[in-house]
Amino acid sequence: MSKNINKYLNMLLVQQKVELLSIALDLEIFKLLEEEKHTSLSLARKINTHEENTEILLDSLIFLELVTKVQEIYVNTQITRKFFIIGKESYCGDVFLHRKELLNKANKMLSLLIKEGNDLIKDSTHPEKWAEAAKENLKQEQKNLIAPFALNIVKELKEFKNFNKMLDLGCSSGIVALEFVKNYPSLNAVCFDYKEVTDVVKTHIKEYKLENKVNVLSGDIEEDDIGNKYDLIWCSNVFYFLKDRDQLIKKLYDALNPNGVLVTCHIEKNDKNIICENSFFYFLFLNLQGKKYLKEDHLISTFKRVGFKNIESFENKDFPMTPIQIHILKK
Repeated sequence: MSKNINKYLNMLLVQQKVELLSIALDLEIFKLLEEEKHTSLSLARKINTHEENTEILLDSLIFLELVTKVQEIYVNTQITRKFFIIGKESYCGDVFLHRKELLNKANKMLSLLIKEGNDLIKDSTHPEKWAEAAKENLKQEQKNLIAPFALNIVKELKEFKNFNKMLDLGCSSGIVALEFVKNYPSLNAVCFDYKEVTDVVKTHIKEYKLENKVNVLSGDIEEDDIGNKYDLIWCSNVFYFLKDRDQLIKKLYDALNPNGVLVTCHIEKNDKNIICENSFFYFLFLNLQGKKYLKEDHLISTFKRVGFKNIESFENKDFPMTPIQIHILKK
C-alpha cells in the first residue's frame, strides 16, 4: 500500500522543485556561478542570503541537475549554461517563470471550472494579454525553442530552397517568421495575428532590421483576409480556438501557391483516441474552458477533402512541454 500512496504523496514535492528553480532564477545564481567560482559561503555573501540555507538551495539544484559540486565549488551544468544564464541569447528563464505564472493562475480556477463549468469565461481570446506576452516571454520562447524546432522541420523539405513567401499564422511575437527570414534571406514573410499583437510584432521586425522583408496583417483569422500566394504557411497551436476549423483549413489551402506547403503543429488524439499524459495536463485548462482535443483522423480527412494531395504526419517530442503532432501538407 505504501508504494501506491507514495506515488501521489510524491507529487507534492514537485511544487518545491518549481519554487527552488524560480528562486535561483530570481537571484541570478546561475549567472553568478558562471562569472566566478563560488562556494555556498562566498555566494551567500555575494547575494546577501542566509549562509546555511544558501547551501541547501545549491544542493537542491544538484538534484535538479542544474549544478554540480567540485571540491566545494558549485558549477553550472551544460543545460543550465544553455538556457538559464540571464543575459545570454539562449536564455529561457523567463519562459519558465511565465509558464509557472500562467499555471498558477489556471490552477486557482480549476475548482470553479469543474463545479460551475466554463460559462464564467465568456471570452478566452484576450488579444491584449497575448500582446503583452509577445513583448518578452513569448518572444524568448519562440526565439530559443519554437523557431529552431520549426526550422528543423521545414529545412528538410525538398521544396524549401524554392520558397519565396511564407505566412506565420497566429504569429504571436512574430519571431518564428523573423528567424526564418534571418536564416534564409531569399524568403519574405507575413505575420498574422490580432492588431494588438501585430503592433508588438512591428517592433520586433525593426529590431531584426527586416522591414523590407517581413510585413504584418491584422485581424481575426477566420473572418479577415490572411493574404495569398504563399509557398509556406506555418500554423502552430491555432486550431483549438476556431469556430469552424474545416472552413479555415480550406482558407489556408486557397492561400497557398500551387505546390505550396502547409505545416501544422497541434496536440492531437491519435487514431485510437488516445492522448499522452503530458499532453492531457498541458491542455487541461483549455479543455475545461470547452476547447476540444483535435483528432488526427478527422484532421487528415479534412485535409484530403479540401484538396491536399500529399500528407505526411508524425509525432515530435521536441516541442516545449508536450509531444506534438506535425502534419506537412502539399497542395
